Amino acid sequence: MFIAKLSLIGVLGCAAMLVQGQDWKQHVLHAHDQLVSGNDFSVLTNNAVGGEYQVRLKKPTSCEPGVQYSGYIDNLERDDHFFFQFFESRKAPETSPTVLWLNGGPGCASVLGNLMELGPCLVNEDGNTTTYNEYSWNSVANVIFLDQPVNVGYSYGKSKVRSTVQSAENVYAFLRIFFEEFPQYAQHGFHISGESYGGHYLPAIAEEIINKNKFAEEQGRFRIPFQSMAIGNGWTDPLTQFKQYKDYGCAENDSPYQPFFDQDTCDQFEKTYPRCQLLMKACYNFPTALTCAPASLYCEKYQGGDAFAKTKLNPYDIRRKCEGDGGLCYNVIEAIDTYSNLPEVRANLGVDAASGNYSGCSDSVGYRFALDGDNAKNFVPAVAKTLNEGIRVMLYIGDKDWICNWMGNKAWSLKMDWPGQEGYNAAKDEAWVNKKTGEQAGEVRTFKNLSFVKVFDAGHMVPFDQPANALDMIERWLHNQPLNN
Repeated sequence: MFIAKLSLIGVLGCAAMLVQGQDWKQHVLHAHDQLVSGNDFSVLTNNAVGGEYQVRLKKPTSCEPGVQYSGYIDNLERDDHFFFQFFESRKAPETSPTVLWLNGGPGCASVLGNLMELGPCLVNEDGNTTTYNEYSWNSVANVIFLDQPVNVGYSYGKSKVRSTVQSAENVYAFLRIFFEEFPQYAQHGFHISGESYGGHYLPAIAEEIINKNKFAEEQGRFRIPFQSMAIGNGWTDPLTQFKQYKDYGCAENDSPYQPFFDQDTCDQFEKTYPRCQLLMKACYNFPTALTCAPASLYCEKYQGGDAFAKTKLNPYDIRRKCEGDGGLCYNVIEAIDTYSNLPEVRANLGVDAASGNYSGCSDSVGYRFALDGDNAKNFVPAVAKTLNEGIRVMLYIGDKDWICNWMGNKAWSLKMDWPGQEGYNAAKDEAWVNKKTGEQAGEVRTFKNLSFVKVFDAGHMVPFDQPANALDMIERWLHNQPLNN
């Protein structure tokens, strides 16, 4: 869970036109030339998704020489404004797949993933400049970074989203509008990806897309060409993952970083887990704020949160000490805050003044989700449904992350009830070797349309710690090429 305060933790047939009077078809064909740099937007209107929407676009400049858009999709009825950045593939955008990237939290901006992990320009430690990222995921795909829910990052509005399900509904609306306005990017498949609380977000979004796609054509709506879901270090099955905190932190193995809990702490975990388990099962059986919020509070406190804080380690990478003053243990996150609030950066991206001061994570959004008990809810059934619909699913986990560690993720993947469970559980963990470097990057277990990837020497944010291996992984995944050969 990548949270701001770790406790430790609709009718289709859109009328689209440029306000300036330019022809829409011409805009699609020549968008690169017509979009302006500076403070002015090109504005498109869209009445497609059960309310009045508009799309505001501009073409910012950055260290990335290729085509890029930034702007807002505005829900005029609710006065909500979703900020996004889009980067065309460096190779062949017209034949590349398109990937949506979401950071977690709940309440953390995807600006973080863009500027710290897998975007084309990474912020330097001075907080004033960026460096070209040769391992950006737009090396192999068209990539969308979306700040969501409302009031996260540069997004803002009047809605008070408090659950993953509400978030998924809004993301689906965003995607439908985006692809209706830019159908050329839907020609070669669409994939959703993200990390941390993305283990909640992405399965819910997958389920929303699947449900809406079934009736899209007969209802005159756009059918999103959904092909796969990739969850990095996800928070998906709290009941199982809380139990693995003890196993991961008390493990006796060859790692110089483990165990990092003393025996008294490990014994305490053993004593308190039965109550955590009882509360979590009540939440799973009757998922309401009254059952799930207490379960989350108790388990976070007694199954690792307080104990881990005493170690002074980085919960996202046990090889590091926690650094910085922002609560997320990386100095670069504070540099991103600085960079994202520079007036020239905001003007270049077309950020609305009404969005307020940029912060990587929103406490208020995180608190609303916590009060709703969303953190404790189980999204494994949504993963199983995605698999059952024939959609490919990859769980990739950095092995040095504690907060959403590989043991917890692997445990729930083995427990998951789906038609391929027996074959997946019987499958072997095989070596994954980076094609370019020839070095082993991790291990992969695959059966049918489910893959579990353990990434060596990576923490919570795999593209940050292992950029070359992360690019090798995502490129092969998008082209449906196995990692185990």
